Amino acid sequence: MGIQIGASGSSEVSQPARTHTVQQEMQRSFPAIYSNRMRTKRKAPEPPTVIKFLELQFCLLEQHTDRCPKDETLLLRAGLGRRSVNILDTADHTEITRVLLEEYPKLQNLHGGWLLHKAAGGSGQRKTTPLPQGSQGYTAKILKSSSNNGKNIIYIVPLQEEIDMTPLPYDAPEFKNMPKNVCMTCGQSVPLQLLPFHIESCQQVNQDSGSVVEDEPRREPDVICMDTCPICGEQFAAEMMPYHASSCGESFPQIITTMNSNATEESASVSVVCESTVTESSTDLSSSGTSESWKRAEVPQRAAVLYRMGLVQEKETEPPLKFRLDIREDVEDQEAKIISFYKIPKVDWARPLYCKLQGDVATGEGVKRHFFSLVMHKLQSGFITDFGNGTSTVLFEGQVDHLVPSTSQVLVQSDLFLMAGRMIGHSFLHGGPLVAGLSPAIIHVLLGGSPQTAVILLEDVVDIDIRETLQLLYTDNDSKREKLNDEKKNELSEDQRRAVNQLALSWDLPVLTATNRTWLLHSLLQHAVLTGPSRQIKQFRQGLKESMIWPLLEARPDVVPVIFPRHSTAECNAQVVLDNIIWPSEEETDNDDGDGFPVAVKCKIAGYLRQFVETVTQDKLKQLVKFWVGWELPMKDMQVEVVQAAHPSSSTCFQILRLPGYYTSYNEFYDNLKGCIAHNDSGFGLI
Repeated sequence: MGIQIGASGSSEVSQPARTHTVQQEMQRSFPAIYSNRMRTKRKAPEPPTVIKFLELQFCLLEQHTDRCPKDETLLLRAGLGRRSVNILDTADHTEITRVLLEEYPKLQNLHGGWLLHKAAGGSGQRKTTPLPQGSQGYTAKILKSSSNNGKNIIYIVPLQEEIDMTPLPYDAPEFKNMPKNVCMTCGQSVPLQLLPFHIESCQQVNQDSGSVVEDEPRREPDVICMDTCPICGEQFAAEMMPYHASSCGESFPQIITTMNSNATEESASVSVVCESTVTESSTDLSSSGTSESWKRAEVPQRAAVLYRMGLVQEKETEPPLKFRLDIREDVEDQEAKIISFYKIPKVDWARPLYCKLQGDVATGEGVKRHFFSLVMHKLQSGFITDFGNGTSTVLFEGQVDHLVPSTSQVLVQSDLFLMAGRMIGHSFLHGGPLVAGLSPAIIHVLLGGSPQTAVILLEDVVDIDIRETLQLLYTDNDSKREKLNDEKKNELSEDQRRAVNQLALSWDLPVLTATNRTWLLHSLLQHAVLTGPSRQIKQFRQGLKESMIWPLLEARPDVVPVIFPRHSTAECNAQVVLDNIIWPSEEETDNDDGDGFPVAVKCKIAGYLRQFVETVTQDKLKQLVKFWVGWELPMKDMQVEVVQAAHPSSSTCFQILRLPGYYTSYNEFYDNLKGCIAHNDSGFGLI
């Protein structure tokens, strides 16, 4: 066998062709199924971590209590109160504490600890219970379940300390997260939640009735009008004179009225001490800082003066309350404006008062005295306006020194006794007249005393028929104060017993027996005097609290007779007026303007005035004092001048009465002066 060798010298060997296997053919035809590569399962992307928050309602209280707050206004202004707080749904005790300390900065200074409370459903003041705690304290899960997924409020209650309730400035850290708005009156940026309260203190709400708060009359900044104080002789700007006069030796009017003609030397000496120490009150107030010297004053009159002057001086830089009264209107329209003014809620009555009489050019302190005199006269004698009684409206009924609130339900529903409390407190704070002659039993209950311990007299019963029936249970020899002890001597007739039993049964009381006479008499008196006007007394007390004189009544019970005087001590008598008059000078004057009068003429006119004061009735004397100083209360240093004029006139701001010198007889003087003082309510006529 030979082997062929090519030209290249290499041998060619034929090899058999390699066939594809079935596996290879399947891989070629179906590569996705029969691939040799390892198939790895793609993992799904992990979901992002979600942070969940719980929105909870917290409310920080000022002290340890088991009751919901009745009013959250004060809490909010002090940086406490209700807040919406976001907390992680996985938060533990440490995280919850951190968030609350950041939301309430005042919690950082609370070292006595705090607990979280919850309240049952409903509204108003409810009882709270502590939230349950785990072994590690509070957790977000506990707060979520206890607050019904954030629908109920969680209260933060201090355990051992009280948090300061002083209102915070509007730029405090507690208010940094609150939306703010600018007050259009003062331009200050105020948190939106506090803006309504700021507006009320910044300016009074504009009333449609006319008794509104308006802008003060603009004064030229480059013109300064100076006035001389008639008491100390120093000069002050005209706009500052009212504030200076309130603290420059002007004694409290009730101090003077307590010195009547029958007063003892001891009471007179006490009054003199009070008057002499009033000029030192401003020094006492400035040294005490918080006006606490009234608590240490030994004389009640001086304590009252120091208290009211302290409040007035604290508020003298605040915007004044302003009242306008049109003396050309009907009496009913004027009364409606007075009522509307004193029914404005949430008013700081210690702020300065600016009064304006429309239809009259008079200004100054005399106008303010005229306003308070008018207000207290309406409160004492009643309003002409009919409030559903068919006649004029009287708030206090009964006889002198035994006045009790009217039982008319219309007056209670109209909040007129709330208004009466504000009126009395407002007049007291500005040294004005007060309501005299309230029943001692009413005053006892008004100041928080129990009706069972009140001393009720038969004179306190307003209804004459009821009084006559109760009179049957008293003695015959001592008609009004000592009860019968001799049953045989004081046995009632059948008709008398029937009248007493009918009255007792009408008030759900047992009938008269031989053993319950004394008890039944006291029960009937209590029902007749105190049970009927209970709602009126409650409203009256609230009005006194709103006028800020309640702390004085609580701390100094001996001042109660000063604020609620008896009619006998508050009356304006001739001796009190004469003791406070500065008579014309006895020096000879002959001025070029013709106003000078010889001593004889001055003495004659002064004699006419003295005779007038000593002989006229009580009402005429009050009219004279009101014409002289602006209200019915005599004041120190009431001056008399004899001038060239056609009719008597007065400068109420400076307490000067100017009398013409042309009178030749007392009858002529009497008729002219009586006609002038009878028109006090028609205006002043002078600036």
